Amino acid sequence: MTEDYTETALHFEAARLPRVLERYLPPGPLALADLGCGDGPLFAALERGGFIGRERPVYAVDLAPARLSRVNARFPWIQTVLASAEAVPEIADGSLDVVISTMVMEHVPDENAYLAEIRRVLRPGGRAYVTTVFKKPWAWYFRKRDGESVLDTSHLREYTDIETVRNLVRAAGFRELALERRLLWFPLLDPLLFRLGHRFADRSARQTFLRALRAPKVPIPGYYTLELIVER
Repeated sequence: MTEDYTETALHFEAARLPRVLERYLPPGPLALADLGCGDGPLFAALERGGFIGRERPVYAVDLAPARLSRVNARFPWIQTVLASAEAVPEIADGSLDVVISTMVMEHVPDENAYLAEIRRVLRPGGRAYVTTVFKKPWAWYFRKRDGESVLDTSHLREYTDIETVRNLVRAAGFRELALERRLLWFPLLDPLLFRLGHRFADRSARQTFLRALRAPKVPIPGYYTLELIVER
């Protein structure tokens, strides 16, 4: 499943940080980890904003060696860790200021272990930015599993109740600072760009061109990104 996902889901570099994340990030440089980082789409924006740098430890954690190699090629000073987001023994207890983990919670086998690991590596007062998929009962997408619309067939769950997510976060010992729900949009040219592969997406000089190609989008009916800022 990991290999299939690695080959079919490119993570294009973000032009800017998500607004809610930028709003709640402390001044940098920060000790930070991206759990389930994929190709590391947020690292460039974090570096440009002065939130990460060589002065403090930064970790890129993922289960796909190919994705970690792509992070290392662009940011050789970031420590790459081949591990599940549910268990990263390479990161010491209470050693991080910030954890980022985007669209990972719906993939992990054990949500509670995942949230507990985020709490373990954060210092007291440290913050985490966690996103996941939220959908309405009537949500529609062209991918199907057991007759039900799913955003991605590798998802183990897609949340339909915000209070369920809130309760999981609360039970893990976090204080909720912000929760926002943002409509998901599908870039119309993504299927073509995915076919062109990582050799096209990895060239930093082409990022502006890629963003222009991905600008035409349509909303995915009933699907949202749920963004959480929590504090230990």
